[in-house]
Amino acid sequence: MQKSRKVINTILGSPHVRIGKKGINENVIESVKEILKNEGVIKIRIMKSFKRNYGLEINEIASKVAELVDGEVRDIRGNTFIITKKTVKKRSAAGGI
Repeated sequence: MQKSRKVINTILGSPHVRIGKKGINENVIESVKEILKNEGVIKIRIMKSFKRNYGLEINEIASKVAELVDGEVRDIRGNTFIITKKTVKKRSAAGGI
């Protein structure tokens, strides 16, 4: 799978949202939804305090956030992950392959 230029630039940039001690609350979800709507891609960093308090793995956290904002996890590196808008696969007009 080839990554788009926008995703690559997001990987190289700083995180848009940081999730810390207070966890994944309504304010965080609304911020993520807004950025995802405007940008199409978002970088989220999980602080060590969150992982320590809730005892979750980064994969579980990324999946949960993506599910809550109706997005897809594209990349996970360390305590940081990238979420993009869900892509809708188009069918061909012929209905074939």
